[in-house]
Amino acid sequence: MLGLTGAGLTLFVGPLLLGPAFPQPVVLFSALVAVSALVVLGVALQTHRLSARLLAVLAALVAIDATLRLVIVIGVLGFSPIFFLIIAGGFVMGPSFGFASGAMTLLLSAVLTAGLGPWLPYQMLAAGWVGVGAGYLGRVMRRSTSPRAIAVLCLYAGAAGFVFGLLLDLWEWPLLVASGSSPLSWVPGAGLATLLRRFGGFYLATSVVYDSFRAAGNVVLVALLGPAVVGALDRFRRRFLLEWAEPDPLLEPAPAKISADVGTPA
Repeated sequence: MLGLTGAGLTLFVGPLLLGPAFPQPVVLFSALVAVSALVVLGVALQTHRLSARLLAVLAALVAIDATLRLVIVIGVLGFSPIFFLIIAGGFVMGPSFGFASGAMTLLLSAVLTAGLGPWLPYQMLAAGWVGVGAGYLGRVMRRSTSPRAIAVLCLYAGAAGFVFGLLLDLWEWPLLVASGSSPLSWVPGAGLATLLRRFGGFYLATSVVYDSFRAAGNVVLVALLGPAVVGALDRFRRRFLLEWAEPDPLLEPAPAKISADVGTPA
């Protein structure tokens, strides 16, 4: 997971350094993210953090989530319901499940909506990281459905809405806005402070409203549906991770052998 995160951050930071010269092999990057998700799942299976039966739950959640995005492709002013199941699934099932859920949901929904483009691998990585963060949060909160745990999950869901938008803007900014065309555009060779100032202005001017709706929608869905969905998924997890083992057979005591010359007087 650390190696995947480091490679993914390179994809996001690369355009800041190279601008439009940064290569965009969409199919290759998307395939690498998808294969990485499968590898993460394989490791989770081998370490018994995931069972084969929970893969069916993952497939169902991905299909439902992709269908939701098919119904609401762009969402209402930036809001999209797909993040709720990614966050809830990661919170209960763990980081590996969360990453696979986020990455595969975005891949399947892109196929269904013909949304293949240079943005796809970045969306897959960002959504996968949202699921990973929810997975580690679930370990800390012990997958609880208490009001305190749901409140913390709501805060995470809201923050995830902003982080997802920030990450995608970090990639789009140098590539989609003409270099030097405005005080908010990317410029080659600028220092870190200048890039941060320009990017901050660009984000506030173009994206903060959409990301606010996404974050608010995530919070509302987690607050309303979180306890029921998290509780149901946790019951699946406990049931499908249960391993049955036959107890060792009890050894019958061997009959005592008493020497013939040992007797008890009558």
